[in-house]
Amino acid sequence: MGFFIEHIYPWLKWGAVTSPVLPFLIGLWFIRRQKNMQFRLLFLFITIGILTEAASLITLMLGTKNNLWLGHLYTFLAFSVLASVFYFSFSRPLLKRAIIGGIIGLFCLIYYDAFVTDGLAKMNSLSRIAASSMLIVMAITYFYKVANNGKVIYLDRDPMFLLSCVVLIYYAGTSMSYAIFNEALAISYDMARICLSIILILNILFYVSHAFILRRMAA
Repeated sequence: MGFFIEHIYPWLKWGAVTSPVLPFLIGLWFIRRQKNMQFRLLFLFITIGILTEAASLITLMLGTKNNLWLGHLYTFLAFSVLASVFYFSFSRPLLKRAIIGGIIGLFCLIYYDAFVTDGLAKMNSLSRIAASSMLIVMAITYFYKVANNGKVIYLDRDPMFLLSCVVLIYYAGTSMSYAIFNEALAISYDMARICLSIILILNILFYVSHAFILRRMAA
């Protein structure tokens, strides 16, 4: 474990921090020619990721011992924008209202998580799991929509199908790590870093995949 923490973990950390840069540059290249609302929302989602990583680095350079409060803000903003991408993918009013209700419900949960239970100085495990669960449900719902749509022949050409796959893998994979993070941190910093390592690896794959998805949306 010592070798991993000393030599592998720092590289994973910097890889995760810089991973949104590639899809951001691709989105920046195509944004002027794009009127597709889903493209713009996904680009906004990536921009929020970059700004959050930058804010995290700045707070660390300023000597802040704890910047986990950024997680509460990021969870709500990222979920709201990504859920909005799915909002424009569905035509049924019931699904659209459910997504809006999910955004409102998550805001209430984040407020409860930040000011009533865990506090701003701890990982917002409860709200992150709730956000992940709702996004997973949206991805599965889109799979159901595609399965019942005879017009979709080549799934790899459907950017929303690709996004749903990425969302399912990333949020299902990171939910358990977020769920046990606070307990792991109470044991030791090394245990917490192991949880974070899983998140970092999936984070790199998540954003790299977005580069391809944005390219598909721009086609």
